[in-house]
Amino acid sequence: MTQADHQFTEVRRVVLRLRAGTVGFDADPDMTALEPLLIPTSAILASKVNPVTLLAMRVRDRGMEPMFFEDDWIVIDTTDTGLRNGEVFAVNWNGEACVNQLINRGGQWYLHSINPEFGPINLKSGRCTIVGRVVIQSTRVLTGRL
Repeated sequence: MTQADHQFTEVRRVVLRLRAGTVGFDADPDMTALEPLLIPTSAILASKVNPVTLLAMRVRDRGMEPMFFEDDWIVIDTTDTGLRNGEVFAVNWNGEACVNQLINRGGQWYLHSINPEFGPINLKSGRCTIVGRVVIQSTRVLTGRL
């Protein structure tokens, strides 16, 4: 074990404030959990991200079950917003915060849910802004495609 295995990095817990038709997002403190989310520093180092650009948010739907469950905490890197096939992102979809995998099929981008109860959504059918890539769920580091 390294020294980083015994240290923790604080990540600010937020609720994303989004509006339909706007680019970007505002992050308000999550008043249900005022303390920062403590992530092992080793997980931050493994994900190769800058801790200053990270935000922690709750998953608010069942679309990514069984990977993420409703009320799970995830950590997003707000500087990583480039579309990448197979990666999981927090997005502003028509003014709602969503967590989905991005899939490119036939040159078209889709929001894809892991849960088969939810179908894919073509990004052309609405307004989508990437908030950031999901890099950590609890203490799991997410890298690469699913």
